[in-house]
Amino acid sequence: MISRSGKDNFVVAHYDWIVAAVGALALVGAVVFFVTKLGLDPDAAAADAAAEVDRLKPAETGVKEPDFTEFGAAMRVAKKPTTVDDVPADKESFLASERRVKCIDPDCAKAIPGASEECPFCHKKQETEKKVVLDADGDGMPDAWEKLHGLNPGDAGDANADSDGDGFTNLEEYQAKTDPNDRNSHPDYLDSLKIVLPLNETYLPFAFRKANKIPSGWRLEFFDPKRKDEYGRTGATVTALVGEPIGSYGYKLVKYEPKTEMREIKGSNNLKKPVDVSEAVVERESDHKQVTLAVQSGSTKNLRFAPIDIQATLSYERNGAVTFKVVPGETIDLNGAKFKVTEIKAVGKGAKVTFEEVAKGRKRTLDALE
Repeated sequence: MISRSGKDNFVVAHYDWIVAAVGALALVGAVVFFVTKLGLDPDAAAADAAAEVDRLKPAETGVKEPDFTEFGAAMRVAKKPTTVDDVPADKESFLASERRVKCIDPDCAKAIPGASEECPFCHKKQETEKKVVLDADGDGMPDAWEKLHGLNPGDAGDANADSDGDGFTNLEEYQAKTDPNDRNSHPDYLDSLKIVLPLNETYLPFAFRKANKIPSGWRLEFFDPKRKDEYGRTGATVTALVGEPIGSYGYKLVKYEPKTEMREIKGSNNLKKPVDVSEAVVERESDHKQVTLAVQSGSTKNLRFAPIDIQATLSYERNGAVTFKVVPGETIDLNGAKFKVTEIKAVGKGAKVTFEEVAKGRKRTLDALE
C-alpha cells in the first residue's frame, strides 16, 4: 500500500528532479535527431557555435581610457559657480545662484554673497580680495600702466622723469590718474601752493562812530584812538560831510547810507528794538580804493578797524621753492598756468585766499590755519 506521506514516497518527494532530468534527455535526443536527420556533422556544428560565440565577444580588450570632459566642466563650475548674470539669455537658467562665501566671524559663519563688504547678518566687515599688481622695477607705477603710456617697466628711473614737461613727474601723474604724455593733463598746480602766515595787513587809522543829521545833509564822526584832541588827550573825533576829506589822512567820504534793523533785545521775551546799521564808504585819494565801514556805536575800546590793504605770502613748492607776495587782483604764473588772486581774507589767526584760473575760469580757495 502506498503511503500518503511525501517522506515515504520517493517519486512524490523528488518529482521535480525527475521531470527536469526527463526534459534534458528529451532535448538532447531532439538535437541528436535533428542533426542526424539533416545530415549535419556534430563536430562542424560545434565549431560553428564556437565561432558565433567569438563573434559576439567585444572587439576591444582591456580597460577603456576614461573621458574627463564632464569632470573638467564640473570643476570649473565649482571654482566659479554660474551666476544669474553669467547665464546666456537664450538658456533661461534663472535658477542659477550667485557665489556665496562664509562670514569670517566664527560666531556667525553664515553664507553671504561673495561680493559683500559687510555681513548682512552680523554686520562685520569682510576681507576683500586683493588684486595682484605687477611692478617689476618697484618704482610705484604698475607695469601695465607704464606700458600703456610708453614707459619702461624695467627702469625705475622713469618714475622721476617728466615726460610731457608740465612740471609733474610720471609717478605724480600716475597717482593723480592723469596722462603723463599730455601737457594739459596734470595734477592741480594749486595743490603745491601754500599760504605763509601771518597776512600783512594795513588798516584804516579811524573807525566810523555815528552820523548826525544837519540841514545840509549828514555829518559823520570818525574816531582815531591815536590822534590827540585840542586838550592834548589821546583819542579824537574827526568829522566830514559826504564829498569832503576826512582830516588829513588822505581819505574822503564818498557815500553814506542810513539804515536801521529790528533786533531782539537780549534777555527779553521776543521784544525787539531798532538798531543803527548804517554804512559809510570812504575812498583813498592816492589810488581811489574804496572801503565800506559799518557804524560802531559801542565802547571806543572795542572798535574794529577795517583793513585797507591786505597782502598774502605764497610759497610754490615745485622745482625749488618760489615765493610770491600778492594782493587782490594780482596774477601769478605757475608752470605757464596763470591764476588771478580774487580775494584775500583773514579768518581768525588764519587766512583764505581765492584764485581764479585765467584760462578756464575755475575758482578755488586755499585755507591756512595757524
